[in-house]
Amino acid sequence: MRSYVADLHIHSCLSPCGSLRMSPQAIVDAAVDRGIDVIALTDHNTCEMGPVVAHTAKKAGLAFLYGIEIQTREEVHLLAYFNDANACNALSEEVYAYLPDVRNDPEYFGDQVVVDEQDNIIRTEEKLLLNSIALSLEDVTERVRAHGGLPVPAHIDRGAFSLLGQLGFFPETTVYPIVEVWGATVPNECGQRAILRSSDAHEPEQIGRRTSVLTMERVSVEEILLAAAGVGGRSIRSEES
Repeated sequence: MRSYVADLHIHSCLSPCGSLRMSPQAIVDAAVDRGIDVIALTDHNTCEMGPVVAHTAKKAGLAFLYGIEIQTREEVHLLAYFNDANACNALSEEVYAYLPDVRNDPEYFGDQVVVDEQDNIIRTEEKLLLNSIALSLEDVTERVRAHGGLPVPAHIDRGAFSLLGQLGFFPETTVYPIVEVWGATVPNECGQRAILRSSDAHEPEQIGRRTSVLTMERVSVEEILLAAAGVGGRSIRSEES
């Protein structure tokens, strides 16, 4: 059993809201500088940058989870975590197909660029990623789990783009053992759910401003679920720098 300092909500330069400085190396360097053991890349409605950030992270000795932040039809942001690139990519392709065919306006929303490990721009994503897809929260959650992923409602205590902000309640038909909370106060609606805190970083300086300590045998979505349930001494506790 080991305790891992984790920041599991980080955006790269592919997210329109992410700084162009959020290259793979910049993300990894910031995580290493802040003593983080595990990171997850969670760009909006895509995981295309996942493999290059994963490779960069592993070279630096960081564990990595593939992720994506999906904006559902209800404008709820749902984080999805995966152990491997193939599963995340499969979901990402489904999500992309349900994105509205709206062109990005870089001057308004920000650039959406795919880069390599040397910060060279490979291509520019033309479709606006920061948009709601034509799938419900329940449908997206089922698809995440069907691909072997872990769905976690993002920053549920924010007024916008959150489960409580948009719906005002947790759906009775869908169980979420883990939720991400942004502020210091945990909403009463969370009940006994495990609380995850992460930076939601859009700039390198923001990485690690909020972290969680995951005590578990290894880094995997299965172990995180066991930690949420407190099985065998596993646990999740949050920190704020």
